Amino acid sequence: MKPLTDPNEAPRILIAASGTGGHLFPALYIALAFQRADPRARIAFIGSGRPLEAKLIDSRGYTRHVIRTVGVMNRGLRGVVEYLLTVPLAVLETQRILRQFSPHIVIGVGGYVSVWPVVLGRLGGAFTWIHEGELKPGLANWLLSLVAHRTSIAFEQARMPSWARVVYTGHPVRPELRDLSCDWERGAVPRRLLVMGGSQGAQAIDEACEALSAKFISWGFEIMHQTRPENVDRLKASYEKAGVKASVLPFIDDLARAFEWCDLVLSRAGAGAVMELGVVNKPAILVPYPHAQGNHQLANARTLCDAGKALIVEQGSDFELRLSKALEQLRDPSEYAAFLSRPGVTRSTSAADEIVRNCLKLRGLHTPRK
Repeated sequence: MKPLTDPNEAPRILIAASGTGGHLFPALYIALAFQRADPRARIAFIGSGRPLEAKLIDSRGYTRHVIRTVGVMNRGLRGVVEYLLTVPLAVLETQRILRQFSPHIVIGVGGYVSVWPVVLGRLGGAFTWIHEGELKPGLANWLLSLVAHRTSIAFEQARMPSWARVVYTGHPVRPELRDLSCDWERGAVPRRLLVMGGSQGAQAIDEACEALSAKFISWGFEIMHQTRPENVDRLKASYEKAGVKASVLPFIDDLARAFEWCDLVLSRAGAGAVMELGVVNKPAILVPYPHAQGNHQLANARTLCDAGKALIVEQGSDFELRLSKALEQLRDPSEYAAFLSRPGVTRSTSAADEIVRNCLKLRGLHTPRK
């Protein structure tokens, strides 16, 4: 991998991201930003082979490579052993990809699949960048910050290791949010509820909504619900039986329009969801994933809760009852109006472009003049 010294040479960028929406969406937005900066840019991805990668990456025409490795966190001794067993093959596969593609820039967007591309890319002479989307950094990025030339963070309050060369950029969000038009005059109480369990759905949220379907009709709610694929038919039947007007989907392709449509959001508290809620400024009820590493979703959720833009309902005993009370609270006209009127948390809509500008500047690349 040689430095790119000719400004007329098309830059080659390799982006590594694990197969969840929390990693794949920002990776995709970074790729799109590179293409805006230089339409000649050649971009390839490294993933773990999970189905969402094909939906988001392959469908847009990008080359995607797969390396066989596994995660370690929350898997105990067995997870460590399985990871160590995959290391030789993962290293060989990554080396092959790097030799073939010869990237000028390698970007890791979190997760275990980022480790070897960033490490071996740095050793091979590529400029390396990692992005940490959570308020509490994950283990992979914590370690990779020792290797990478730069580390960008989504939350200004994020605490990276002392050795990390940190750039605060905010979190890459979907570009359509820049031009989103939100209707604040629909009514005195929320009527349209958007339910998001993350890219893979959330069983606890699905079950609670199913149990509350009779209340949804009494509250006059219309629902758009992104659920686990195996729960689509069951939730549709439950809503239909209760008489609730609902759209139940395994994946919402146009989330920007869904944000524009809704009055209220019920969601997990991954970095992407929290950042985008900050942009659209809609009141929310956040249900942090309780098994997230370091309970980072709870920390994410508190950034909106502290600003008076969200309520937090943690899973556990009486979850359905506490969720019902939170929905009742936000149905109160004065309470809902208060949530709407607060300024909220300012979120950048240009983080992906900022990451790209920094990569090009620090790597010595130059966007062709028009």
